[in-house]
Amino acid sequence: MLVQIIIDFVLITWLSILTYLILAKNNLYIRKIKNKKDIRSKRYIVFYIISEDQKISPKNVEDAIRSAVKEFLGSMWLEISNPRVIIYLNETNEGIISTNRAGYKAVIASLPLVKAVDGKKVLIVPKRTTGSLKKAKRLIGIR
Repeated sequence: MLVQIIIDFVLITWLSILTYLILAKNNLYIRKIKNKKDIRSKRYIVFYIISEDQKISPKNVEDAIRSAVKEFLGSMWLEISNPRVIIYLNETNEGIISTNRAGYKAVIASLPLVKAVDGKKVLIVPKRTTGSLKKAKRLIGIR
């Protein structure tokens, strides 16, 4: 009788340890997936503008890009991509557009549709797409 109780105790302990390990492994796996979904990777599009006039406002450039994305792919893709001009240098007519990984191709495809900003003819040319703001700043000459 005592032997049976010891065997039962060892078996119950072994099964509870295995159950704990399986549940801990599953919780860890779920956390990894949630963290990957929560991270929204950004993409930075380095561009330059060929224009008639040197002085163009960054806000007006952003409005023109947003309207081009909306015109080309609709308001749904505008909300998905959410393009924003975060840096614009008037002296070199270069800038950086911040968008996410899902919509950066939509933004690049919409850039040729921007024909005018504030009534001035412009051509927005994308130079490069990067994943870090530091590298994008380096490409336009900001240290």
